[in-house]
Order: sequence, then C-alpha cells, then structure tokens
Amino acid sequence: LFDTIQLINSIFYMIKIKFYSLLRTFIEQNEIDIIADNTSIYNVIIKIEELTNKDLRSELVEDHEIISGTIILVNGRNIFHLDKLNTVIKDGDNIDIFPPGGGG
Repeated sequence: LFDTIQLINSIFYMIKIKFYSLLRTFIEQNEIDIIADNTSIYNVIIKIEELTNKDLRSELVEDHEIISGTIILVNGRNIFHLDKLNTVIKDGDNIDIFPPGGGG
C-alpha cells in the first residue's frame, strides 16, 4: 500500500488548500487536496468549484479581481504581493483561503 501511495504522489501533483472562517461552512470542509501543477490560483478556484459544487468565485472574485478583504496565501505569501489570481501554483504548494471579513 505504501508503494502505491508513493507512486500516486509521484505521478500526480498534489496541492493542499485550507479554508478558514465562513468558507469552512460554505465549502463544508476544512481542507481539500487537489491534483494540479503549473496552474493559476484562478484555475485552482475553478477546480475547487468542480469538486465541491459550490460557487466559490462569487465569494472571492469579482471582475477577475480578488474581492477586497479576501486573503489567499500560497506557502504563507499573500497572492496580492505575487501575481494575484494569475499566481502559478506548483506541486506541493499549500494554499490558505480567508474570505472577506464582515461586520457591523
């Protein structure tokens, strides 16, 4: 079994995505692993939508821009300081997604 898992991990490029705050309730999961490599954050969001059947873009993106207050980290670095939604994700990357804050 261990050899099979190693083989799968060497063939597929795994990305770990963690959700925080109200996104956990929206997605109905705390984290998800997806197969992806050399793709953009935007495409990762689409992949999450396909896997969860949830409209994540409506929560995080407007006019192909990150909604103000949304924080998306790749390996601890805010994509706002990288290439925003075009930031390229590679095998082994960790993504943390925080929804825009609310209040009143």
